[in-house]
Amino acid sequence: MTVSLNILELLKSEFSDDIIGKLGRFVGEDSNKTKSALGSIFPAVLGGLISKGSTSQGASEILDMITKGGFGADTLRGLGNSYAGGDPTKNLLNTGTGLLSGIFGDRISRIIDWIVNSTGIGKSAASSLLSLATPAVLGLLGKEVKGANLSGNGLMNLLSGQAGFLKNLAPAGLASVLGLSNLSDLVKPAIPESVQKSSSIWKWLLPLLILAAIGYFLLRNVTAPPVKTSVEKAAEKVTAEASKALEKLGKFLTVKLPSGIVLNLPEFGVEKKLIAFIEDTSKPVDQTTWFTFDRLEFETGSTELKPSSMEQMKNIAEILKAYPKVRLKIGGYTDNIGKPEDNLKLSQKRAENTLQEFVKLGVDPKRLEAEGYGEKYPVADNSTEEGRQRNRRIDLRVTSK
Repeated sequence: MTVSLNILELLKSEFSDDIIGKLGRFVGEDSNKTKSALGSIFPAVLGGLISKGSTSQGASEILDMITKGGFGADTLRGLGNSYAGGDPTKNLLNTGTGLLSGIFGDRISRIIDWIVNSTGIGKSAASSLLSLATPAVLGLLGKEVKGANLSGNGLMNLLSGQAGFLKNLAPAGLASVLGLSNLSDLVKPAIPESVQKSSSIWKWLLPLLILAAIGYFLLRNVTAPPVKTSVEKAAEKVTAEASKALEKLGKFLTVKLPSGIVLNLPEFGVEKKLIAFIEDTSKPVDQTTWFTFDRLEFETGSTELKPSSMEQMKNIAEILKAYPKVRLKIGGYTDNIGKPEDNLKLSQKRAENTLQEFVKLGVDPKRLEAEGYGEKYPVADNSTEEGRQRNRRIDLRVTSK
């Protein structure tokens, strides 16, 4: 993967004045306005793809779009004919329209309104141009995917490498319509192509395995018996914890939501439990049925979520979008270390931050509420580290379905 590749600049070079003129005639706008609109549309589509492709599942879905749609070098070579009008343009318009929900989810109308407000183009024209330009963006991505023989992780890296260019070139307001506080949220460290991941569990499991590996090599090189014994025990403990974590979540399964979105979920994960509760009409909403996040982590001593938490957050956000009648309460909890009043404040802030992350992902805040309970309602013994770790949690409760 070539990080220096600038997709936005490559897209501009593909859209000659002749192609822009054809597009303008088709949507009923002059060339200058059409060119201005494309200057907003390309960053919007690329931003949506970067955001979606920030997880292994999202990157896999984009790769699937590219492969099944046959997007690549031929797409780019055929733009002149595809935009010439008639059936070819109408067919491409339909193709692009079908892709938008997979990229933007329920934010499509907000994206279109933003294009209209930022460029002055008509709403119908903005909608058509967005649909017509999206296959071209995927065509350019498909060309790079095929040329470099990229896997899902390779595509994640390619998209991640575009975040800096997007941040520098995007028109004002793009971050907001994408559900981000700012475009810097899109800039993620690249994942080596050699690290193949079957699921997002490796985001938090990999450091444990690395520690185990370090312990193993230290065992081979350290000769002092006391040090060797200590490292050996640490390595065995980490390996056991990693195996236990994998076993607890079970295998990952493909689940299709009523919205048509397909998620890759662990069979014993909170997402599957939440869906089962929502769909089971025999289980009424109550005050006691809570679901505990199993892959949600905060930065040490902070109320900020770790990036490794975002895939599960996105999964639950998609579940909420698929079941629009569902409302949730988010509960924050701590262990009993420290002052009770400080723990209460920490748990409240973490619950509120979790709520705000859902809002950034497109969930209506009116469907959510958050409350911190501090060290109340422990689910395990606070006298042990394992118990305290279990008590430091975020739970969900369905309040309406």
